[in-house]
Amino acid sequence: MKQITCSNLGGPADCNVVITGNDAQDMIDKGWKHLQEAHPDLVKNIMSNSKEANDKWMDDFKANFDNLKDA
Repeated sequence: MKQITCSNLGGPADCNVVITGNDAQDMIDKGWKHLQEAHPDLVKNIMSNSKEANDKWMDDFKANFDNLKDA
């Protein structure tokens, strides 16, 4: 299991909520749920990004998942 803070996942700089996941998709899902609950304005911004930009972010995150700190 890996961990990352909301801010390091792309959330607000002052949000230090820890998101954990067994794999990249698990962490993305948990991070998305946190964003929806705690940062709805940021969700609107993310949703306004192009599909290509969001897909690139996901691909980059998945490629670097193994480098995250162990939980």
